[in-house]
Amino acid sequence: MIVDAERIRLLRTNGLFKGISGSVLKPYLKPKYFFEVKEGDILYVCGDAASEIFLIVEGEVKIKFSCNGNGKVNVNHKYLSDFFGEDEILNGGERTSSAVANTDCVLFKMNSADLKQLSSSDKKIADNLKSMDEVENEVENEVNNDINPADYISPIDSNEETGISDLPSENFDDDVDWKLAEG
Repeated sequence: MIVDAERIRLLRTNGLFKGISGSVLKPYLKPKYFFEVKEGDILYVCGDAASEIFLIVEGEVKIKFSCNGNGKVNVNHKYLSDFFGEDEILNGGERTSSAVANTDCVLFKMNSADLKQLSSSDKKIADNLKSMDEVENEVENEVNNDINPADYISPIDSNEETGISDLPSENFDDDVDWKLAEG
């Protein structure tokens, strides 16, 4: 695979590498770290040894947490500039989730030894890992508190009066308009 300048630029915008100088990243911007997967390809499954972190350069990945023992299944989607798989590396253990490519993807894969070496050479990497973990915990708490987005928004038929005058319907990607749900 040829790693072009655009993919390297996208990688440098990843949340893990936010604020990291190019000189620190240069040894890791090699083709051996990049790979492509097709939609539906399994990246890892619950119980696998955790030895890599993944960064999304192109595409979308679905992460399914189902082996947490409580019978509850949580699904997260990861997109461009997201990274995943770091929790199990940092906590040292097996995968507690499964990951599958939700679309065709270009990913960057770094093994745990490289991640540890990189984070020891630049404290900002550890800060980025910690801040992402805090964000994910906030989202998980919201999900566990049964916040339902449907309580706040609801679809309306596109033929109903919306208060928006004369917008041509052909400019919209779907047949559903959204408005805030009332009381």
